[in-house]
This record gives sequence, C-alpha cells and structure tokens, in this order.
Amino acid sequence: FLVLVALLWFFVLLPEREAMTFQAAELLTDGIGHYERKEYDLALEVLQQVPEGSAEKAKALYYEGSSYVMLKDYESATVPLERALVLNPRDTGSMYALGVAYFKLGSLSLAKGYFAALLEINPNDEQAKGLYDIMARLERQSVAESETPEATENE
Repeated sequence: FLVLVALLWFFVLLPEREAMTFQAAELLTDGIGHYERKEYDLALEVLQQVPEGSAEKAKALYYEGSSYVMLKDYESATVPLERALVLNPRDTGSMYALGVAYFKLGSLSLAKGYFAALLEINPNDEQAKGLYDIMARLERQSVAESETPEATENE
C-alpha cells in the first residue's frame, strides 16, 4: 500500500505541484511587469490568479495591495496587504503600504502602528521614520484640538 501511495505522489501529485509552482511564478512575474509599467488594473487581474498556498502568494498580495494604493482605492488595498503580512509577518513593504493606506483613510494610529512595526525591523528606514514622525505629530495635534475648550472659541 505504501508503495502505491509513493508512486501516486511521485507520478501524479508531484508533477501537478511543480506545474502549480511554475504557473504561480509566471503569474507573479507577469503581474509585477504590469505593476512596473503602471498598468495597475491589469496587474490586479493577473496577481489575483496566483494560487493560494503557493510560495509566491505573499508577494502577489503585496503587489495587489500596492496596485490598489496606486489606484487610490485605499480601503481595497488593506485586505491583500493584511493577508500578505499574515503570510510574511516581517514584510516591511506591506507594512509601509498599509501605513500609507491607513493614513489616506484617516486612521492615524493604525498608520503610525505600521510605520512603528516597520522601524522595529529596519530602524534605518528614513522614509518610514519621516512618516512615523508625521503621524505622531498629526495625532498629537488632533488630540490637542479635541481638548481645546469651547469657551475659548466664544470669547
């Protein structure tokens, strides 16, 4: 019985898995090409076809989310970017893109959190440092404005 299972795996399942891996890599390469040519709608169409469970899925999700960011569809961007982080929790590209998306959606604390997480992994990322500082300043400013007594407005 074990020999039969081994033969089945070797002759049926292994080639099928190798074909899926090749297809996933090809789709990812094609999707990234569209992204780099600023063909974001086409990139989305291709990247969404990268099979679940493939090694390329996390990277495909990053480019999918980044395509949505470039199309200014920030809410849609958060879903694939969050999924990319589940698959690869140290993906600083997804953290950065999520920080941008949440900032554009008006969620300063979430944006700041993603930039902070990125800086824990890469403390020398100057862009993330700058954006983190901006988020922190805007957050403080928002708190200060909400604490301003209304009485001073009436004087």
